[in-house]
Amino acid sequence: MSKLLEPFSAMFGIFTDKRKANKVYTNLMPSLEFVMTIKGRNSAEARGLLAILAGLPASGAKSVNFAKKYLHNPDGWKELPANPDDIPFGHWH
Repeated sequence: MSKLLEPFSAMFGIFTDKRKANKVYTNLMPSLEFVMTIKGRNSAEARGLLAILAGLPASGAKSVNFAKKYLHNPDGWKELPANPDDIPFGHWH
């Protein structure tokens, strides 16, 4: 019976990861905006928040695309939407 449930648990695991990533993203964004505005991109706090943000997208090409668009570009973080559901296809989960 466990063999029959494996695909469902795998699908649920992916959904859970996206849900967790969305929650972390939503909670992180106000802090990121505050720290970037007050302390700047090169502060230890900003680098730490950007490192957390870099770990949120799905692995592989989506993670690379997210980093190129939003993290490697010095002003890319300003383009991040407030809602993670508004992140373009191929950049998130």
